[in-house]
Amino acid sequence: MMHYEQHPPQSHFYHHPQQMQQMQHQPPMPLLHEFTNTLFTVYSSPSLFLRATGSQLDIHQRKLNVILPHALKLAEQERKHGAHSLAPNQFWICAWSPPTSSSSSSSTAATTANAPCLEYILSCTEHHLGTYPLFLVHLRPIPSISPKSLSHEMARLASYLSTLLPSTRVFSIYGQELPTRLLCEHWSYVSGHRIVDGPAYYEASSSYVTRETLLAANGGKKMASLPVGHEMRLARKEDMQSVAQLCMEFAADSPPFTLTPARALQESRYMIEHELVYVYTIDRIVTTVVAVTRTSATVAGMTKVYTAPKFRGRGCAEKLVAFVCEQKLFGGTVGKNGTKSSSSSFESVVLFVGHTLAAARVYHRVGFVGVGPGKKKVKTAMGTEVEVYTPDAENWLELGFEDTEIGHW
Repeated sequence: MMHYEQHPPQSHFYHHPQQMQQMQHQPPMPLLHEFTNTLFTVYSSPSLFLRATGSQLDIHQRKLNVILPHALKLAEQERKHGAHSLAPNQFWICAWSPPTSSSSSSSTAATTANAPCLEYILSCTEHHLGTYPLFLVHLRPIPSISPKSLSHEMARLASYLSTLLPSTRVFSIYGQELPTRLLCEHWSYVSGHRIVDGPAYYEASSSYVTRETLLAANGGKKMASLPVGHEMRLARKEDMQSVAQLCMEFAADSPPFTLTPARALQESRYMIEHELVYVYTIDRIVTTVVAVTRTSATVAGMTKVYTAPKFRGRGCAEKLVAFVCEQKLFGGTVGKNGTKSSSSSFESVVLFVGHTLAAARVYHRVGFVGVGPGKKKVKTAMGTEVEVYTPDAENWLELGFEDTEIGHW
């Protein structure tokens, strides 16, 4: 089912001074994109969403890792079991700019002068542990967009969103930093739900590793052999309780998305049964978990990396992350049937790195782009240092709202 909205109500203009200043200090770009006459299309069927947007999603699989893999999973469920098997009230809002005479500034290389350009997507979905945050992904480089135009556009989106769902469903919004902050400010105004005071739910940088950057980080060498008693592998059924414990500890560091022991066991069982989680063991004790739960045709998303406190400082996480990246980029994962698959290789592995220097340095050493020492900066004319925009290595933000029904991710 599709819904169209061509003439949304006018909204006030808001901006966040610090974010606007950062945008103004970015290295100059020839022309800033202005949103004009954007058309919203809403899809409640994942199959229709993918059919309408497929060609424009392919080259953005890295940044769409929070949206595309789940849509693919839901579309497969819809194909096998029918639309009635899907949880209700899920949808994807797509914002399209009209065809232009010039495709050089398009957000998608595949867009032609005679076709609308997909500018951004907002998803409202859920999974086996509950409802997801709303995910917002802009396909066009954020520094290439006029901040004033972006704020007006996010005001339009907030106003339109209010017609599609109960305001209590929006417990948080996660996406690239500036558009997300703007959308949250507008949504708070439209819905009456205040943004949660204090630290953001999550602040992170997106990053990715490829075969080339993985090999370059390791000097082209294979991983060194592990000490006696150490092992890295897919988690097995006998690891379920240990993985559940680490999942619960991981969630405890990410309020408000904590897990009870029962729900942690549910998550552990699901990941092990679907071969989505790897473990690092020392003398058969599970010390570290790495989960890869979001995959599309060419991109695998690493969604959970955690080491038990008493085993930290031994390099377990760094070694396991490198091992999993090698498995995903070059194939050869050993499945629960004991066979190796050479068809499971991807072009990139992506993840979000929380804004902590220690974690960023670990991922940089593995070969992830645009984090830690790999994050490039330049000096502006005013003498201040600003980060250089790196495609698919952007700052992301999650803000929560008061008096809503908290989900989980």
